[in-house]
Amino acid sequence: MSNTTKMTSVEQVIASMTNRFNPDACQKIKANYQWRISGEKGKDFCVAVNQGAFEIIDGVVTDPSVTFETDADTYLRLVNNELKGMTAILTRKLQVRGNIYLAGKMDHIFK
Repeated sequence: MSNTTKMTSVEQVIASMTNRFNPDACQKIKANYQWRISGEKGKDFCVAVNQGAFEIIDGVVTDPSVTFETDADTYLRLVNNELKGMTAILTRKLQVRGNIYLAGKMDHIFK
């Protein structure tokens, strides 16, 4: 996810998703990407992608395709390209459960 403006809160990231969405990258994807962001500045939300469209669902969905768990600081570092996803996983700052193929697509869904 590349941005010109540094994101400073989870809410700011969510608000920017419409402008950063890349529908061409997910024409064949139908998946629920659950984010569980811990800490005082954290939030639980789901990015529901459906073949070139998406919606944000507040809270936790019952059957996500992929669940990402991290803290707010790590999430913001990921979004701001200050930390690579694989590095976050290997250092246990990001836990990923579910469909790994779909998890890998997350980097391309938003610019």
